[in-house]
Amino acid sequence: MVRVLVVDDERDFTDLLSERLRTRGMEVRTAYDGQGALEVAKIFAPEVVVLDITMPGMSGLETMDALRAEKPAPEVILLTADTTLGTAVAGMKGGARDYLTKPTDINVLVAAIGEAEGRRMENMSRQRMAETAKLAAMGELATGVAHEINNPLQVVLNEAGWIEEILDDVVLENNSREQILESIDLIRRQGLRCKAITSKLLTLRCALDAKGTTASLPELAQDVLDARRNRIEQMSARVEQLWPEPLQGIRLPDSEWNQVLGNLVDNALDALESTPAKERLLRLQGSIEDARLRISVQDSGCGMEEHLLTRIFEPFFSTKEVGKGIGLGLAICHGIIEAMGGSISVRSTPGHGSTFTITVPMAVHAHNEHNGPEEPASAKEE
Repeated sequence: MVRVLVVDDERDFTDLLSERLRTRGMEVRTAYDGQGALEVAKIFAPEVVVLDITMPGMSGLETMDALRAEKPAPEVILLTADTTLGTAVAGMKGGARDYLTKPTDINVLVAAIGEAEGRRMENMSRQRMAETAKLAAMGELATGVAHEINNPLQVVLNEAGWIEEILDDVVLENNSREQILESIDLIRRQGLRCKAITSKLLTLRCALDAKGTTASLPELAQDVLDARRNRIEQMSARVEQLWPEPLQGIRLPDSEWNQVLGNLVDNALDALESTPAKERLLRLQGSIEDARLRISVQDSGCGMEEHLLTRIFEPFFSTKEVGKGIGLGLAICHGIIEAMGGSISVRSTPGHGSTFTITVPMAVHAHNEHNGPEEPASAKEE
């Protein structure tokens, strides 16, 4: 559904044209002067603007300059009763994609809007491809740097331990021994801190931490939601959790699942931003089916086009606007779940939200305490 803003100081014409565009499946807002158009655009974020050139106060060309200064910039189709070439040239130089003379045939305008939206998508795709190429190069560089740093870093940590052992056989005066031990401890702590940093650069190399802490799935989910409580409350989003009783006894790796659920919840909240507050719903639920654990994260957000779903788990691929996402979150989730021997899939419809479903074998959880049959789910709503 294309978001269209119609701007014209002739109210009857503007309202009628807007209604005709709505009957053709477009989401339309109206404004009757340049300043009003800028105010509507801040809230509505139109993809295409149908703009009258001749308006009192702020002219159409001035309005177009202000609208196109926003990021992402909408495509502009100019409407004018002035058929002189100079007006058309000025508009096209200013960034307009097309101009039509009044009175305008509705089918011609609809076709022009479709072409403008197509150009906008192509431009965004090119920008994203350029951004992806840069990020992919940075990712390769980061991986190489992390490996190169980890090797000498391991030597430093080993040598610190060796020095500590030597001190056991050496007699030192005064407080020298304590001072050296403090320095060694500082070296070790800072070295481990560096290793933690480099490990983040290697996140896509999803080796599971078999010795990490564990927690039950409801506990993990609640921790993820608590960490994002302020954002959830500011958005007035409704959160539902549906966990069957047997999941209380299953212990999951804290680090990996916190990262997976955190990325999925963050993406869901991003998708909900484009929907009215009263319709914002985030649902997390789980079940046990055929010795496999199934977890889903569902949102009522903007959804995704079908052709995007085949690429959604690729590293550095993002459906978000350039600068708002680097496309690593879902790739990381995919890598972690695959390392567990499981799978992650997505089902989405534009305008009707998305559902991410994770399926992993129960055997991967060493702390599985589930022995009995599955019981009915208990629902909790926040």
